[in-house]
Amino acid sequence: MPIAFLLALQASGMVVDWLGTSEQIRLGRMGEKIERAGINADIQTSRLQAEDESLQAMRQLRQNLGTQFAAAAARGGRGGSSIFVTNQSVSNFNADERMRKINQLGKEAHLRANSTLSKLHQQTSENTAWNTFRQNVVNKIGTSVQAYNTSGKLFS
Repeated sequence: MPIAFLLALQASGMVVDWLGTSEQIRLGRMGEKIERAGINADIQTSRLQAEDESLQAMRQLRQNLGTQFAAAAARGGRGGSSIFVTNQSVSNFNADERMRKINQLGKEAHLRANSTLSKLHQQTSENTAWNTFRQNVVNKIGTSVQAYNTSGKLFS
């Protein structure tokens, strides 16, 4: 069998290997984009949940304040103790709101860290795929003298 034919088979094998590696990387990048979109959707969902919790807490505060004002008016109080209770309710609401914000920022930071880890994982996978491809190419190249010692019969 002429060596030129064997070299052509070897070259076509390298091309097929290159195409397979390129396709593997393309699919990995698509998967990373989908994962990143999912993480961004989770961040938006988390923000909406935090906003809804704040809204519900605000409604509860309004209801509590209304009840406190009505109770104070029914007792005929002049407002000293009712102002204290009102200020305490508003203060508690503000403290809860700060905690909700801190929790929200923590959730977002965690989700963004997952996105970064996903990107690093994809880059590692790409590097591994291309290193495997390079290693396969180097391994397919004949390095022995006998492989090229054909007395000039490349096409015979």
